[in-house]
Amino acid sequence: MRVRDVMTTPVVAVTPAATIGEAIAVLTGKGITSLPVVGDAGELLGVLLEEDLLRARYLPGGDPDSGVMLSGRTKVSALMRRPAAGAHPDGDLTDLTAKMLERRLRSVPVLEHGHVIGVITWQDLLRAGPSAQRNEP
Repeated sequence: MRVRDVMTTPVVAVTPAATIGEAIAVLTGKGITSLPVVGDAGELLGVLLEEDLLRARYLPGGDPDSGVMLSGRTKVSALMRRPAAGAHPDGDLTDLTAKMLERRLRSVPVLEHGHVIGVITWQDLLRAGPSAQRNEP
């Protein structure tokens, strides 16, 4: 099975100029765990993970009060991960699953010519079912 057969579309993404507050609203409002960060033409620039937001808010320097650095004006570009990994839409789903588990990636943007066309998540992999597994009994 190919990545494009189970990826989520349309893509929910933010730009580097979006604020952390806006990104949190999108993550919580859509019930997702990460956001691709894209340029004006839809090219992948990075990824913002809820894990990174939690670390920045609650764990900077071990001081719970220092989390206030995430004001409404802090930009996504300050916390996004670069470079972001991407999957090819015609890539093998089993190989991608192994990489995602090995690297503990809950989601991966799907790229075509450097542009984000979808996202593959653990939920997508679970919905794909046993037929997507190479070692099915």
